[in-house]
This record gives sequence, C-alpha cells and structure tokens, in this order.
Amino acid sequence: MEKKIKETIEKIIHLAYDYRKMGNISPVNLLKESGYLEFSDQINEEEIEEILKLYPHLIDEWLLRSENKRTGYPVWTFMKFDDGSYVVEYSIEGKENEEINTKDGFKACAAFIKREAESIKKFV
Repeated sequence: MEKKIKETIEKIIHLAYDYRKMGNISPVNLLKESGYLEFSDQINEEEIEEILKLYPHLIDEWLLRSENKRTGYPVWTFMKFDDGSYVVEYSIEGKENEEINTKDGFKACAAFIKREAESIKKFV
C-alpha cells in the first residue's frame, strides 16, 4: 500500500475521535484535511480494516459518532448489539435497510467508515 494512502486511511479512521476531541471543526473539513478526496477511489474497506486493527479502540469512537448523529436526512448508522453483533445500515425516513450484519467489529467499522467518508464527501 502506498505511503500516502496509508497515511490518509490513518487520518480517516481517526476522524470520529478527532471530531469529538476538537469539537470546533466540521467533519467536512476533517475529511478534506485527511487527503481522502484525492485518494477516495483507491481506498477500500479491506485496507481500512487492516489499519483499523492497529487502533481497536476507535471502533467505540465510531459507534459513539453514529449514536450521536441527529439529522433529518438519510444517514448511515453503525450499532453494536448485546449479542456482540454489529450492524451497518442506511436509514431513510424511519425505514432501515440493513447493509451488513456481522460479529466482526473491524469489518463492520471499516464498512461504516468508508460509507461515512463517502457521505461526507458529498458536502465538499
């Protein structure tokens, strides 16, 4: 994996944490600063998952980010259930269309990160 792409992935997997800690910067600006816009078509979920495994605590940051979303438009959500399963889904006006249901937190989180980054990219 190219060094710049790896650095970009490290930045995007920290986006939820950085947003919570900084508070005064938008997710759009964080995404711009990450370099994701330049490399988005070269970054896939498997590469995100590979690097995310170096930072397992970030799964909780992304769960929190998803839980704290309050919007009136369709959004991707990421949840963990008591049985240890994770779900990534797209919610449209109260209807939930399941996308991924797995016990693998890294796989689910990587899928959510990619989808979230692509959603944020639309606002750039």
